Amino acid sequence: MPNSRTSPLVSLCTATCARPHTIGRPDLLRESLAGLLAQTYSPLEVLVLVDGDSRDAIELLKTITDTRFRWMTTPGPSGWAGSWNRVCREAKGKYILFCADDDVLLPNAVDEQVRLLESHPEVGFCHADLIYIDDDGAELGRWISHRGRFIDRGLDAWPDYLVATGCSMPSVVIRRDLWLMVGGWDDAGNPSDNALYLKLLRHSAVGHVDRMTCKYRFRVRTPDSWARQFRNLREYYALAMKHLADPPEPFSGSISRLTRQVLNRLVRDGVALRMSAPDERSRAELRDWLDRHVWRYTAFGCACRFLDRLHALGLVSAAHVVNLMCRQSAKWVLIRTLRRSAL
Repeated sequence: MPNSRTSPLVSLCTATCARPHTIGRPDLLRESLAGLLAQTYSPLEVLVLVDGDSRDAIELLKTITDTRFRWMTTPGPSGWAGSWNRVCREAKGKYILFCADDDVLLPNAVDEQVRLLESHPEVGFCHADLIYIDDDGAELGRWISHRGRFIDRGLDAWPDYLVATGCSMPSVVIRRDLWLMVGGWDDAGNPSDNALYLKLLRHSAVGHVDRMTCKYRFRVRTPDSWARQFRNLREYYALAMKHLADPPEPFSGSISRLTRQVLNRLVRDGVALRMSAPDERSRAELRDWLDRHVWRYTAFGCACRFLDRLHALGLVSAAHVVNLMCRQSAKWVLIRTLRRSAL
């Protein structure tokens, strides 16, 4: 257990509101709060923001008497980014961790990250391994880094994070002064964890500890709507193009190669999303967007556009499309598709 007289203060933050998957499920917030308050680390403070009218949440918070705990409300909904930023600005700790109101921290969620951060002042944030759970808390799987404990330079990790998010929010401990310097989460659109990490990596290194620290909940019964997933796709595109147009200095990698990797990810995600479109109008809207912004700019994209047209003509099945798009090789996709359609 850390020495509370010499260890830095850590702030655990969360924000809650009446969201579709938490309405009628006060047990989710109760479980999340129990995880926050069960930490072995000291000194610690736990902050909760109730964003707008959530009477169930307020009644629950009134029952908590822990001296490390404080909570606040907003007069009306301020949105995800607004509420996340507000509660973290209220934090007093040297380090902050934000946990969603349906995720659960394990008792040792910050100890090892703080040790790494205290030993390596060049590291701005540190993440850990985690457990995936469903709505009812059943384990779905685990994310465990094959690299174990490591530290990466920000400029080395930045391109990898641009292509795919490298960590998950409830496992991340961040230096509060660095978080304030980069401005927290972006207020425009859906607050992306990765947008924050990309800003942090421009100024600091990132660390990882080989410790299981949290349970990340997947909303199996109430997943994001198709429209929301399409919006997320467009927002990832905008975020990636923004960073590609202004890479950190001095970035020595190939911007053209990194752009191709980003676009190929969009190709895969876009084709998979198109397969699940709720109606023909939505499918056509997504296809037009992919055609304008993604498909034509890489060989893999052109191959998948050709594959998509064959699927529209009934020459290949949806399952075949998904199987082939997972292969990031234009030549492989075209050869297998032409062979299948010729049968």
